Amino acid sequence: MPRIRPLKEEEVPADSRIHFQKDWSTFGTVLNSTGVYAHCPPILDAAKAMGAAMEQSGRLPKQLRCLLNVRAAGMVGCPY
Repeated sequence: MPRIRPLKEEEVPADSRIHFQKDWSTFGTVLNSTGVYAHCPPILDAAKAMGAAMEQSGRLPKQLRCLLNVRAAGMVGCPY
């Protein structure tokens, strides 16, 4: 459980809602990190841009990215 309450889509400015919609289309839910970062829209935009840049760079093989995601989830107690 995050210490900062994630915001819901209706609580964020209209220009930040695109991140919520992308999470829904990609994951079938809104990620907690999206809701938490939404408290500060510039940070939300920057975090999403950084994630997209890592994805598009092609520097990490897809299998390694998946392993890193599982490891990071385990570190924060997420049953991934």
